Amino acid sequence: MNNAKELEAAITRALDRKPEVAVPVDFAARVRSALPAQVKAKARRSVGREAAMVAAAGLVLALCVLAPHARRPSFESVAFDLEMVLVVELMGVAMWLGTRRSDS
Repeated sequence: MNNAKELEAAITRALDRKPEVAVPVDFAARVRSALPAQVKAKARRSVGREAAMVAAAGLVLALCVLAPHARRPSFESVAFDLEMVLVVELMGVAMWLGTRRSDS
């Protein structure tokens, strides 16, 4: 019985004893030198943003082509009606581009 109490006391002392931790001074430098070089991440490209830019350029070009044909502002003119539709679409694309949060 005495032997069991001594064994239990020895185990308790061994478990309660905290090990001493020794970290070499140049440990961080050695770990950092062992790491591979970091590769810079490429900037993400937004396909939707690029498509909107192309669409805006196309709308401006279409407006320039239609402008000479819509001589008088009249809703009876198909060219004027189409020009107004293109202006509204261009405003929508410009608003979408202006309100989109930039990731870069």
